[in-house]
Amino acid sequence: MSTYDPKRVLSDWSNGTLTADMAIGHGLQHITALYKELAEANTVQRKLQDKVNHLENAVKTLQTQLDRLVKGVSQTAELER
Repeated sequence: MSTYDPKRVLSDWSNGTLTADMAIGHGLQHITALYKELAEANTVQRKLQDKVNHLENAVKTLQTQLDRLVKGVSQTAELER
């Protein structure tokens, strides 16, 4: 059974060329396709969130290192005075 575009399904239903059983079948196919797309979107979202978390951790590490460097430079400058 092929899946028709939702607009075509609605049009065929309105025209009376689609039986209730056919409409239910197409509806189930569309629901199945939507669940598949949702699962794929959730997988992509989790991967992107993992990347964001990694980048946030990298920024925190770099900020800590920068703070230490700035503090070291400040202390060195004070000692040279």
